[in-house]
Amino acid sequence: MSEPPATIRALVVDDDPVVLRLLTLFLQQRGYAVEHCEDGEAALARVRDGGINLVVTDRNMPRMDGLDLCRAVRSLATPAYVYTIMLTASHERQSLVAAMEAGVDDFIGKPLNLAELGARLRAAERVLSLEAGLARRNEQLAQAYGQLQRDLELARTLQVGHLPAPGAFGPVRFDWRLEASGYVGGDTFDYFALGEHHLCFYLADVAGHGVAAAMMAFHTQHQLRAGAERMTQALGRPRADLALTAAAVVAEYNTRFLRMNETSLFVTMLFGLLDLRSLEAALVHAGHPPALFSRAPGAPFEAVGTGAVPIGVLEDPGYEASLLQLAPGARLVLYSDGTTDCRDAAGQAFGPGRLCALMEDRSAAPLAQACEGVHAALRDWRGGPGFEDDVTLLALELG
Repeated sequence: MSEPPATIRALVVDDDPVVLRLLTLFLQQRGYAVEHCEDGEAALARVRDGGINLVVTDRNMPRMDGLDLCRAVRSLATPAYVYTIMLTASHERQSLVAAMEAGVDDFIGKPLNLAELGARLRAAERVLSLEAGLARRNEQLAQAYGQLQRDLELARTLQVGHLPAPGAFGPVRFDWRLEASGYVGGDTFDYFALGEHHLCFYLADVAGHGVAAAMMAFHTQHQLRAGAERMTQALGRPRADLALTAAAVVAEYNTRFLRMNETSLFVTMLFGLLDLRSLEAALVHAGHPPALFSRAPGAPFEAVGTGAVPIGVLEDPGYEASLLQLAPGARLVLYSDGTTDCRDAAGQAFGPGRLCALMEDRSAAPLAQACEGVHAALRDWRGGPGFEDDVTLLALELG
């Protein structure tokens, strides 16, 4: 006799005390933990209490027959599968079909044949053993998923923690909003001083989502921060050219990216350098959506810059910078394509036109309120839980 799974707890249901006793002793000899009931209602109450995974029941019983019992058992949200074997004196096709539709797993005819019952129980043991193994694997997967979820939550905290806080550098103030489509995202940005007279700022969007994109976004931020000293030295040279320096920084990063990147990922970027003395900004577009620029308070926003080639595609993309002259009250808005590509329930994209209109409507509001207003409008536009793509907005204002 095969050794049954240690988890089998059987419930015998029959209104005949002789059959009840016989089945109980037979199942106990197989090593099962056995309980018994004399009718279907009592049996259902016991199954509902939990712990039972095998029911051997007669078909004809008072109060609740075997078919109704099996139907009721199948309707319960039991944590483990309950295997059912029905004892029946009927061998008619219609009767057997009705039992199968009620959720019966197996049958045994009357008068009871213990050898046949033993064979039926071996099938039950195999099914319950497989089910128990599946339950253990599901539990392990749930534990692994829980650990992964905790790791991703920590990764999100760390990713956001590496972003700069809204703040000001002299007359230039920065503010932003970022919401990843998942726990972590491929959007990143930064802004920092380069000596006393210059600022660096950028927004980058790694193609794709998830951990790989987030790691590449972190690498982008790390690499550009690590180059701050070289940028400062280049801008401090006599007759330094702001536009040429900005283009050279992006070209150098493109070369390093191609050297280390063994994936199919690429990065779009809008990179900028700002001279705090002349209030001139140089912008380099690497496959990124154009920036939105308002020259003065109340002035319309216009798109500036062209897409060019993303980082990590060509060895010599020939990046060039465009120059902007800022004046007091000017605002410059950088955004990821997840912002303008955000779709409503009907599938319509938010679009750059709506983004421009929102920024213009909020041109008199403080920069933080303007950014928050855009983010709220995008959430309303989306209408559902979360965004399909990372949504990032980086804005600067000259006070």
